[in-house]
Amino acid sequence: MRRWLGIIAILLALSTAYLGWKGYQLAFRPNVPDSEKGFSIKIPRGAGFDFVLAELAGKGAVKDVGSFEMVAKFRGYSDKVKPGYYKIKSGTTNWDLVNKLRSGAQDELNLRFKSHRAIKEIASEIGSQMEFGPSEIESKMRDDDYLHTFGFSSTTVRSLLIPNTYRVYWTMTVDEFFSKMKQEYDSFWNAERKGLAQQIGLTPIEVSTLASIVQAETYMPKERPVVAGLYLNRIRKKIPLQADPTVIFAHADWSIRRVLIKHLAIDSPYNTYKYQGLPPGPINNPEPDAIDAVLHAEKHDYIFMCAKPDFSGYHNFAVTSAQHSRNAKAYQAAMNRRKIYK
Repeated sequence: MRRWLGIIAILLALSTAYLGWKGYQLAFRPNVPDSEKGFSIKIPRGAGFDFVLAELAGKGAVKDVGSFEMVAKFRGYSDKVKPGYYKIKSGTTNWDLVNKLRSGAQDELNLRFKSHRAIKEIASEIGSQMEFGPSEIESKMRDDDYLHTFGFSSTTVRSLLIPNTYRVYWTMTVDEFFSKMKQEYDSFWNAERKGLAQQIGLTPIEVSTLASIVQAETYMPKERPVVAGLYLNRIRKKIPLQADPTVIFAHADWSIRRVLIKHLAIDSPYNTYKYQGLPPGPINNPEPDAIDAVLHAEKHDYIFMCAKPDFSGYHNFAVTSAQHSRNAKAYQAAMNRRKIYK
């Protein structure tokens, strides 16, 4: 009898050791595949454990979903799913992965957005990268009462959203996003930039407005300070800016390639052929380079500009209307040759 009891004890000990070893393997053996970039998942608010399992499986972020599920349930994570964007390193164990997800220690992501003309386009690019989505940010960008709390309006909000790459949390609310953008805006508009704006007699928003026109006129970095200087000359001389991009913006027709007399008839504060000075706000959210081009505008006597007829993207500049007339005729002839009539 004692012999059998001894054998049973040994078997129980071996069984316990095996289960312990197996449990250790499930918890502490690397379960995330090798990958140079690693993996990431986004867990929205309200998502449950089944969503997490599906995401991990769909991304191929774990080798064995079953073992992760066992460890997650053992640790109580299946009832404590927290939203967020989570990066997952190669070689991570189930235990460490559950720890990360269970703690809600989400990672920041790079939010990148470019310059756009329409509010809908800006909202679409930003919102598509965030949990709050395009419609929610677009609604805020059109809400004057809301924007006034940040010192902007639906007319000037484009100047707040400076194209760049920002480190943000995917689950931040739209209110937190705008607070973040205001902090970034204030950081960008440091004492030096504010001083330069004051020297040319413009507020930061007015600088952004002029920068948006400069950017729309030329994508050539070398030309931007020249174009900025030209428009500042017009402002000082009280000559209408006569900037074609503002007329296109007034029509909200981005297909217009050739501004014609019929386009100039539109009665809009953005029609700088009809109304003197800067328009009410930016016609796009200008890039930092365009803003700095205005702040470091080149000093010269040019008051006219016309695209070069070689369609290189560069411009001919002129001091007199006679010079400009010759440049304009050459460009119009080139447009006609290419059959660009509208």
